[in-house]
Amino acid sequence: MKKIALIVQRYGLEVNGGAEYHCRILAEKLNPLYDVEVLTSCAKDYISWANEYPGGLTEINGVKVRRFPVAHERNKMKARFYDRKLRKRSIWQKVLRFVGLLEVVENVLNLDGDTEENARGWAENQGPYVPDLIDYLQNKQRNYNAFIFFTYLYYPAIYGLRVAPQKSILIPTAHDEPPIYMTLFKSFFKLPRAILYNTRAEKNFVNRLFKNEDIYSAIAGVGIDTIVPEKQFKPADIIQSDAPYLIYIGRIDVAKGCEMMFRYFLKYKKSVHNNVKLVLIGKAFMDIPVSKDIISLGFVSEDIKQSVLKEAKALIIPSFYESLSLVTLESMAEGIPVIANERCEVLKDHIDSSKAGFTFANFISFKSALDTLFNQDTHLDELKSNAKKYVNDNYRWETVLEEFRKAIDFVSKE
Repeated sequence: MKKIALIVQRYGLEVNGGAEYHCRILAEKLNPLYDVEVLTSCAKDYISWANEYPGGLTEINGVKVRRFPVAHERNKMKARFYDRKLRKRSIWQKVLRFVGLLEVVENVLNLDGDTEENARGWAENQGPYVPDLIDYLQNKQRNYNAFIFFTYLYYPAIYGLRVAPQKSILIPTAHDEPPIYMTLFKSFFKLPRAILYNTRAEKNFVNRLFKNEDIYSAIAGVGIDTIVPEKQFKPADIIQSDAPYLIYIGRIDVAKGCEMMFRYFLKYKKSVHNNVKLVLIGKAFMDIPVSKDIISLGFVSEDIKQSVLKEAKALIIPSFYESLSLVTLESMAEGIPVIANERCEVLKDHIDSSKAGFTFANFISFKSALDTLFNQDTHLDELKSNAKKYVNDNYRWETVLEEFRKAIDFVSKE
């Protein structure tokens, strides 16, 4: 049986993050097929990267997990210092890329700020800084047939991928955001022997930016299971209301578009005077507006999450940046329509392809989506049917695991 390692910045049942959750469900699906081990940090919180889990080997849902301590917590001041050095020309980078002159101008200017030393300084302070994990990879790489790295943005992938690129698979979870334009990622995205993308939109974006079409790649995505809660809960008992509700699931964060969502929702409530609520599930990394119409449940069990999700009128996903959006697909699998940020290419593609929801780009289109959703003439049964069909047709585990099998075979060839 081949031995493979999945490397991710944090991992655990309590970890509330898309890429990290993706890694966990993939590890659990691969575990019966391979000798699987997850290599990760002792951090639970991505804001500080504080060591909260004990180091060493443990087991989660049957998967071996080897944790390494974070050498120092995130240093926001230093990270911003190096970030400014590395991205001081990001204002015009996209313009030059659009006209096809970015690489030429960068080579001519060769600005001193974009150096390997500054790149390392940024990565170490962006975190999680786990030098022991990199040392372990260097010392034990021969013990593994393949490495699967999650998320291009963090230290474990940036420097772990350099150890044995010839037997490494990258799941980049990439999207159009400022850090990806740093020069250090030019070589990074050409290192792995294979890249497995979550969506066609992600692959097209990465290929366009890094010209790495020659690397073995496939659209693997993730499988979506319809989950039947072990214990059923009545949503009205959990949210203490019989009113209809919209739901948001995930990290409650400005970076996820939540400030905009709150602003639009409260403005919508003032304009219609109905009893619709907004229910939040997830850990908060920002202040939540005080309103009788916004109900925050915090981090809840899977059974409670599924019970509340099944009765929601729609999921709101306001994020500008997604490479897949598991919560969107999980909601669709339950037949829940989705109201998504039109400015996120991946989310827009999900909605356009599925015909199972609505997109918004401003308050007017946000309100229009909700007005249509709650209009008695709207064919909700059709939306629900479209949602389930989209997931069933495109996100089945047997298809996903076959792509991983082929990639693992490819990188593990001597």
